[in-house]
Amino acid sequence: MKLHEKLKYLRTESGLTQCQLAKKLGIGQTTVAAYENGTHEPQLYSLIAYADFFGCSLDYLVGRTDDAGMFCAETYAPPKDEQKLLAVYRSLGGDLKKLLQETANAFMHSPLNRAENEEKTE
Repeated sequence: MKLHEKLKYLRTESGLTQCQLAKKLGIGQTTVAAYENGTHEPQLYSLIAYADFFGCSLDYLVGRTDDAGMFCAETYAPPKDEQKLLAVYRSLGGDLKKLLQETANAFMHSPLNRAENEEKTE
């Protein structure tokens, strides 16, 4: 799989639109599209941002390994609850992943979640 294919794969597997990913990475949606269709190659800092965001190595992104595994514990270790959720998510089939993504999106837009986030920022 080529770099642009991996970038699109990671985004779609995460259930994100190009616009959503662009906002999270602090880049434009047209930049994400250009990376994904292979018309532009990301700079090193952009590759690092992708690797950090998706929890994969630069070696995976640039094709030096096919192992998309998480960073080693010395450089990055997500909290245990996130590791468990990720392991469960990765074990699900496509339909169940989609259902989980839709459920998570519903929780993100829940009035309860907004109220909780507002309390954190005050």
